[in-house]
Amino acid sequence: MKQLILIALGLFLLTNCADKKAVQQTALLARIDSLENILLTDSLNISDEPASEIIKAYLKFADTYPKDSSAADFLFKAADVMRGMYRYQDAVQVLELVVTRYPKSDKAPAALFYAGFILHADTEQNMLAIPFFQRLIDEFPEHPLSNDARNLMPLLNMNEEQLLDFLRQRNPDSSGLAS
Repeated sequence: MKQLILIALGLFLLTNCADKKAVQQTALLARIDSLENILLTDSLNISDEPASEIIKAYLKFADTYPKDSSAADFLFKAADVMRGMYRYQDAVQVLELVVTRYPKSDKAPAALFYAGFILHADTEQNMLAIPFFQRLIDEFPEHPLSNDARNLMPLLNMNEEQLLDFLRQRNPDSSGLAS
């Protein structure tokens, strides 16, 4: 009889903990939804406060519920908001986290490309972008973004003059490229 009571008590505690975790998860998802609505409503005038809050919520969800199917998406979204806030290095770190935690997800190749793109386009750190593009090509050779990475790679090693020469060769009739 004592064992039966202990088993019942154990099941009750497990159920109660699972319910509490589900309630917390639902509350966090509702918070994320609310913050996303705020950002979408006035996307041209986003202040740092709601943007920072949604980043925190995305990261908290991914850390608290790493096995949830939304975790990789939320990390990717956090990186995107960070980029919008000019927090480029933070964005790249979060994108690396996507690849590390979810290497088999459909977000992994996009995260590699996006990290390389941020380093190339936003910070002009082409030498730091190359490993991301190369990893994308090596690990996901058939992914459509691998073709984009292959096309970008030769351009990353060019200086401005070499790049202009390259563009002139590809489009000699272009009058928009001045000497």
